[in-house]
Amino acid sequence: MRPVRNSINAVSSRSSSSHTPLFFTGYHCVGFIKSAHGIRGELFLGLFAGQADWESLSLSLLLPGSSELKDFELTSLKPHKDGMIVRLKGVDTRNEAELLRKSQVYIPEAALESEPGHPIFLAQIQGFELTDPAGAVLGRIEGFSSNGPQDLLQVRVSGRIALVPFIDEFIVDIDFDKKQVRMDLPPGLLNEEE
Repeated sequence: MRPVRNSINAVSSRSSSSHTPLFFTGYHCVGFIKSAHGIRGELFLGLFAGQADWESLSLSLLLPGSSELKDFELTSLKPHKDGMIVRLKGVDTRNEAELLRKSQVYIPEAALESEPGHPIFLAQIQGFELTDPAGAVLGRIEGFSSNGPQDLLQVRVSGRIALVPFIDEFIVDIDFDKKQVRMDLPPGLLNEEE
């Protein structure tokens, strides 16, 4: 079994509906610009996962009211509270930084692909089938959230979404070739109404 990194590419349970990300092929939304930080164009990037386990040399922003991503080169980033303080090439003043406030932040899909033997990113298993230990399909992984101490898979089961704790005790294996996550779940977990 491969360990899992805690970077959720979709909106976590801590994000508000005003930050619901749009889908862009080849990109994952990881957060939003909360505010300008300081006077030299730095930005406070609020992360849906609360941390950044990914590495990227660039960020793409969806500005409020826009329908297209705008690419920026990252010149610096450092952890700060539940996010990061970032500097973007071409954003040099607080006024320029203020114009980017409330923008959704996207990173290239490739930044969320781990090497074999390294912890995976949850984004890597989005769209995979969830199966039982015998291989019977239980549902399809449509997204992710968190209840704080653990990541949750949002699994489409019989026309509804079931939340499944994504913890080592339940994970049997992940088959990237078959696009399946095999789990040994407690009886009734998928039958319970939310």
